[in-house]
Amino acid sequence: MSSLPPSLQSDLEKLQALQDQLNSVRVRKQQFESELKEVEKAISEIEKISTESKVYKIVGSFLVLVTKDQALQELKDRKELLELHIKTLSRQESMLMKQIEDLRTQINEALAKLQGGAGEVAKGGG
Repeated sequence: MSSLPPSLQSDLEKLQALQDQLNSVRVRKQQFESELKEVEKAISEIEKISTESKVYKIVGSFLVLVTKDQALQELKDRKELLELHIKTLSRQESMLMKQIEDLRTQINEALAKLQGGAGEVAKGGG
């Protein structure tokens, strides 16, 4: 890499940073999606029980009795928040993918000029 111009080295480093950022966004999004599935399952199960049934929630290391309506409201609020986070992360993911693709194109063009047309080194991953 030392034989590459400094601007191209900088672009390659920037590409790596963007790919790392994209991976981080995808991991966080996956975590939120997993939690969303759990929340949706909990909502589904709580909706099946009678209003008189006991519902407990975990608060720290304690189980606390709550009403069915309280539990449902808290879960629905959490679901809404998770959906918002997922939507935001999806937008970030799209923006990062576009930036990565644009930068790859720029790097490949620079490599093609540098190597006389054999510049497909930056393809792949992301």
